[in-house]
Amino acid sequence: MTDKEFRKLKRSDLISIIYEYQKRQDELVEENKDLREQLDSKNLKISNSGSIAEAVVGLDLLFETAQKTADDYIEQVKAANTELERRAEERATEIIENARKEAEKILSEAKGKSRGK
Repeated sequence: MTDKEFRKLKRSDLISIIYEYQKRQDELVEENKDLREQLDSKNLKISNSGSIAEAVVGLDLLFETAQKTADDYIEQVKAANTELERRAEERATEIIENARKEAEKILSEAKGKSRGK
């Protein structure tokens, strides 16, 4: 509308136009607020996704270290177990050898006694 057209309008018409413009402005302000909130939310998600990616890398390193520690522990247990098995076999061989010697001694004594009778 031109200035002349506005001047010819009644006061009530001007108030209606102003009211409609004010209503439209309020709607635009509310829409702007909603869009800013959505943008902030998206920016937060983008920011968090970077943090999440960093956390995943950190967790990956943590799990890698934990796996290496567990593997080292298992190797130590296996080595200790192998050493225990070797010692047990040596001890068993020693016990068997002592038992044979004792058995031979008993048999020898028994034969000597039976000859002496």
